[in-house]
Amino acid sequence: MFGVKGNRRNLLHLFFVLVDTLLILIGVLVGIFLRFLANPATLDNINYTGLKIMIIVIVTQLAFYYFDLYDLNMCRAKKKMGILLMESLIVSSLFLGVIYYFVPFLETGRRVFSISFVLILLSTFAWRLIYVRWSKTKALKERVLIVGTGELAMRIKQEIQEHGDDGFEIVGYIDETREKYRPRA
Repeated sequence: MFGVKGNRRNLLHLFFVLVDTLLILIGVLVGIFLRFLANPATLDNINYTGLKIMIIVIVTQLAFYYFDLYDLNMCRAKKKMGILLMESLIVSSLFLGVIYYFVPFLETGRRVFSISFVLILLSTFAWRLIYVRWSKTKALKERVLIVGTGELAMRIKQEIQEHGDDGFEIVGYIDETREKYRPRA
């Protein structure tokens, strides 16, 4: 097994966030490319491009975080996830607008942001759908053996099934005295 401090789920969550970052970055870069495709000479006049892109990525990811879009349980409900994605991008747009008001040289332009907004919305929504499906594969689940066969063990099972992020597979129950073994029900 691999993992960060013994927890493979942390590594998968880190992978999820890194791909999300990459998709936001690509969305902004494609927005810049499409905006300046007609007149590439104006692309040379853009100053602080790296800083501008970095600010967009950071503000967008902070909005995703505060709207619980890095909680993988949220990704199960597609409609709710889509609404939260849209709301978080609108909030990030407002924050970027405030930043651009106070520091105008950081502005990328309306068309760049509009194109990037649409690309980020579509790509991150698709990525979350793909990740949810991928995370349900048996190879990525951690196998869990619950010690105990009583009422508390059944509540633990129910809690994992209802509120877990599909990262666990309950393989069975074992009595504390090691006399009884009960396969999962």
